Amino acid sequence: MRPQPSITEDAIPDLLRDLGSPWGDQLQLEIIPFESSNGGPSADYRVRLRWDEETYEFVAECKSRSTPKAIDQAIFQAQRFSASTGLPPMIIVPYLDERRLDRLADEAVSGIDLSGNGIAIVPGKILLRRSGQPNRYPESQPMKYAYRGATSVVPRVFLCQPEFESVSAIKDAIAARGGSVALSTVSKALARMTEDVLIERSESRIAIVQPDLLLDKLRDDFQTPSTRTTVRVKIAGPIAAFFKRANASCKRTQLVLSGASSQDRYSAGMRTDDRIAYCERLSELRQRVGDQWNETERFADLTVVETSDRAPFFDARTDKSGLVYSSPIQAYLELAAGDKREQEMAGEIRAVILREVDAARRT
Repeated sequence: MRPQPSITEDAIPDLLRDLGSPWGDQLQLEIIPFESSNGGPSADYRVRLRWDEETYEFVAECKSRSTPKAIDQAIFQAQRFSASTGLPPMIIVPYLDERRLDRLADEAVSGIDLSGNGIAIVPGKILLRRSGQPNRYPESQPMKYAYRGATSVVPRVFLCQPEFESVSAIKDAIAARGGSVALSTVSKALARMTEDVLIERSESRIAIVQPDLLLDKLRDDFQTPSTRTTVRVKIAGPIAAFFKRANASCKRTQLVLSGASSQDRYSAGMRTDDRIAYCERLSELRQRVGDQWNETERFADLTVVETSDRAPFFDARTDKSGLVYSSPIQAYLELAAGDKREQEMAGEIRAVILREVDAARRT
């Protein structure tokens, strides 16, 4: 769906009147500009909901965007005006999905959107909810794909180090963990993360505030690394020695076990399928490992996938033997996209990641 032209807050009441009540014609909506009795700051609207002989009135805050930041602001302002007026709080935005409706329900805040979804809450009297209508006003947000592919190393680095002094410090931290990203890309990804209320920024501090939701974003947008060539290899000698030679004298990791194949380093249980590893340049890898490389279709020890995606190499972990594992983040993301058993293992790794972030934030 293509983004619609941007809408203004002033246009929203007319759009909402044309759309009508999310709960059908038997419930009538009336939207009235809110006028402060003392001339001070006031809410945007009074919203009256009529159902048979009953009328329920809300104090409503309106936003022209549906970003997490805009919704946070709307909820805060609606609750503030609710406290001063005694009317139940409501927000009006272009779109409310299931997660946002759940949040409104948890906070006892009503909400209606311009796409036909809504929730109306008057404690002890009514609870109405309608969801599942598609977004009529998709936005063109900064860095749409901040959580996938090469750019995903920007949000991922906050799960390794939860606070930074500057944008350049983030770029340096990514490089130190084997990633590579332009400073402009870091800035654009940070803009998206700020919109999603995952980080907070000041002149001297950029810090993660919702690591659990950040992991959700990475999981929801995750794509399996792109494949250029796949080769099955019978390794002459220990597999750790093979990895050691593959990465010898390289400034950046050139061969790493996939996230799924790194599972046993971070969680209990064992996968039974063949090990998979990612490499950047297959021809160079063959030269480095020399006579340890034997391509075969039968009884292979390792499946090597050539990829242009550097994300699987980010924050790779090398053990004492020389075997190189994907980061726990990559392991979590690959397993979370798998079957039920793999998702269970992903849950264990997720808990480890969040504990480590929490510990780092406390130090």
